[in-house]
Amino acid sequence: MKNILIGVLLVLVSVYASAQFPGGNRGGFQGRQMNVGHFYGKVVDEKTNKPIEFAAVQLMQNKFDSLSKSMKETMVAGELTRPNGDFSLENLPVMGEFKLKISALGYKPVEQKIVFKLKLGQGGGMQQAMNAVDKDLGNIKLSINAVMLKEATVEETLPVYEMKIDKKVYNVEKSIVNTGGTAEDVLKNVPSVNVDLDGNVTLRNAAPQLFVDGRPTTLSIDQIPADAMQSVEVITNPSAKFDASGGGAGILNIVLKKNRKVGYNGNVRAGFDSRGRGNFGADLNAREGKINFFISGMINQRKSKSTGETERSYIGGTQDIHLSQQNPSETNGYFGFGRAGIDYFIDNRNTITLAGIYNKGNFKPTDNISTVTDTIDSTGTRSSSSVRVNESERNMQNIGGTFSFKHIYPREGREWTADVNYNGSKSDNTGNYHTQNYDSNKNPSGAVVNQSQTGNGKVDFTTIQTDYVDPLNEKMKIETGMRGAIRNYSSFTENFVDNIPVISQLNDYKFNDQVYAAYFTFTNQLEKFGYQAGLRAESSFYTGELTDSHQSFTHQYPVNFFPSAFLSYKLNEKNSLQLNYSRRINRPNFFQLLPYIDYSDSLNLSRGNPDLKPEFTNSMELSWQKTFNRKNTLITSVYFKNTNDLITRFQSRDYSLANHPIISTYENANSSYAYGMEITSQNSFNKWLDVSMNINAYNSNINGTNLQENLTNQQFSWIAKLNSTFRLPKNFSIQLSGDYHSKTALQVGGGGGGGRGFGGGGGMGGFGGGGGFYGGSSSTAQGYVKPFLDVDAGMKFEFLKNRAASITVNVNDIFNTRKNETYSESPFFTQTTMRKRDSQIFRVNFSYRFGKFDVSLFKRKNTRMENIDIPDAQ
Repeated sequence: MKNILIGVLLVLVSVYASAQFPGGNRGGFQGRQMNVGHFYGKVVDEKTNKPIEFAAVQLMQNKFDSLSKSMKETMVAGELTRPNGDFSLENLPVMGEFKLKISALGYKPVEQKIVFKLKLGQGGGMQQAMNAVDKDLGNIKLSINAVMLKEATVEETLPVYEMKIDKKVYNVEKSIVNTGGTAEDVLKNVPSVNVDLDGNVTLRNAAPQLFVDGRPTTLSIDQIPADAMQSVEVITNPSAKFDASGGGAGILNIVLKKNRKVGYNGNVRAGFDSRGRGNFGADLNAREGKINFFISGMINQRKSKSTGETERSYIGGTQDIHLSQQNPSETNGYFGFGRAGIDYFIDNRNTITLAGIYNKGNFKPTDNISTVTDTIDSTGTRSSSSVRVNESERNMQNIGGTFSFKHIYPREGREWTADVNYNGSKSDNTGNYHTQNYDSNKNPSGAVVNQSQTGNGKVDFTTIQTDYVDPLNEKMKIETGMRGAIRNYSSFTENFVDNIPVISQLNDYKFNDQVYAAYFTFTNQLEKFGYQAGLRAESSFYTGELTDSHQSFTHQYPVNFFPSAFLSYKLNEKNSLQLNYSRRINRPNFFQLLPYIDYSDSLNLSRGNPDLKPEFTNSMELSWQKTFNRKNTLITSVYFKNTNDLITRFQSRDYSLANHPIISTYENANSSYAYGMEITSQNSFNKWLDVSMNINAYNSNINGTNLQENLTNQQFSWIAKLNSTFRLPKNFSIQLSGDYHSKTALQVGGGGGGGRGFGGGGGMGGFGGGGGFYGGSSSTAQGYVKPFLDVDAGMKFEFLKNRAASITVNVNDIFNTRKNETYSESPFFTQTTMRKRDSQIFRVNFSYRFGKFDVSLFKRKNTRMENIDIPDAQ
């Protein structure tokens, strides 16, 4: 494309020059005066024979250069083809050999040698001579350039999973089992990534930072449709170029679909699942000349069903107490997703992009929690029970926008970019909780207790960033940039009993978080050895305020440095090694800081901690990549992570409250470390079978002795994932995707499994794995998640011309084995929990692709040469 644009520019400049300095006398055949030659013809599409407008036609000839004292190829004439494909090159010298060059955007360039077959002194008279210098070159046919149209052609050869030395790429469009789902369904199948039943994401057993199109986002993974995603980039150990947030878990970058093919193209799709819920979506992209426009939209209906069971036994004291809880739940709702934008190509080196995103959803969960309590003491056994019905509604909305500028310098690879990104989310929720207690004879005990809760929250997230890349030569490169991020959070919650406000449970909180950063990296390649050294400096400021009491909390970290280093060594053409190191930070999130007790479930009280400090992680990774051939690759990595001031769940009794309830909160533990090995392979065994495999085995150790004496947690775990794609005759394909999780340590930091189990144990407290802020947790240092297996399957049939249409059928958890079971214990209780959600859901989806490669989609009213803008050289 660069060569084409340069060619067009040269043509226009030459035309302008010819107009200013025309040739000499056209009447003779002597020396410089023999400029009477005329070449003409038509440029057409090879397949359709349709004329090609705006093709660049250049006529070249070797001439003596007085400066270099040698022959040099020079352009003697040129122009752009007319709407009918015609071109006409006049006032040409009639002697010598010429080279005709023709190029058009999206087509393979054509070159051919031509001459005027003028035979002087051989008879025939003047008429024959004039005919010889007026030559029709006929129809010159151009063929489509497959490289220029890689989205339409090369894309078919992309595997589901690609491995690069600095990241791994999961191509969502090649995954059959995710069609019609959300990013949550996609990430379950991405190697190195795990998603629990509550949608909490972990990367190597730690929560990563989520990006969309290379920038942080406020969207959650259940708000991003799978059909809007192009790929997922897994960056396990980011360099200093990337945001240092995210602790030791790295970055997950979701790349949304965007097309820049000339002409127009799009996709429409529709589907439904076995619960009668539909999904509908469409994409459209149009480009000609300086304008590229894209728009997409989707709406998904959701019906989610889950079940939960919890068994807890208290030990010690004069009574033995056993609690059993059953929690079936159903959530109905929808979410819509819209995205639009425009690229304006100012010239061949400057581009402006303006894009926006809109997301809206409504969810109505209903829980029916049954609890039975058995108490055994010297007087015998007593039983009591309760039934609690929760009816809630949650509305959410997200608006985002991006304005970016990109400048490409004449030197290849040198560029400067700048962008401003904004994401704003707001939500409101209401909940009604009706509890009826029963005695041992299952008779109602007292009146129904009616509680309710209303709340709303808002998040504004703005980032401003600029980056500069400069390849000093073919082997050296520098990258530098600056970034500012400002987040404003606010939350308000009000609780009622029998419609009477509970003033002591009023939650009104807001905080502001600011991070400013600058980075510099230097990359150099010395034959087989290469290295990259980088340093990132970040200043962060956090201020929170309890609005009703005006109590404030402040944390300031004026400057923190985050170095990174990458070393690579190419053993031979098929083997390479890489060693990398980075330091990163994980700042507390909104829910971890919110200093109010959540009373929505009286058995699971939760509260954030505004005094939390960030955790710092040092990571090292050694990787070996073996490339057997273009379709078979193996990467083996060993890694080590050490974290100080680890943010972890911690539970203890709050003696300042009535009945001394157990509160689940967050604290900074001393430290943790983890080490492991990961093996990833991508294999294409033949034309009909592709297999990718990922095995991650690791050992984790947590030291929380600063919170409680002898409080530690150590666990060896391993996870295996397998993805197989079978290409069958008649355009059928089948995909199987499965993963197995061994016994795994409870995740720290508030992500991961759990859900609404019981909220605490007795005594001093313990680590919690599982549960988001509003869920219970498996509350002890001595706990684990039981093994489980999960298998998804899908089948796809493509039909019509160029496989433009397809029907996909997929099913998740085909063996009904995906569930989250945990076991935890402490000196005060033992507990088991089980959670299961949305198994064996069938989806049927139809998709149709359309488009036309047409550079004259929006034809100009006037195509005369004098009305064509000539971009300035830079």
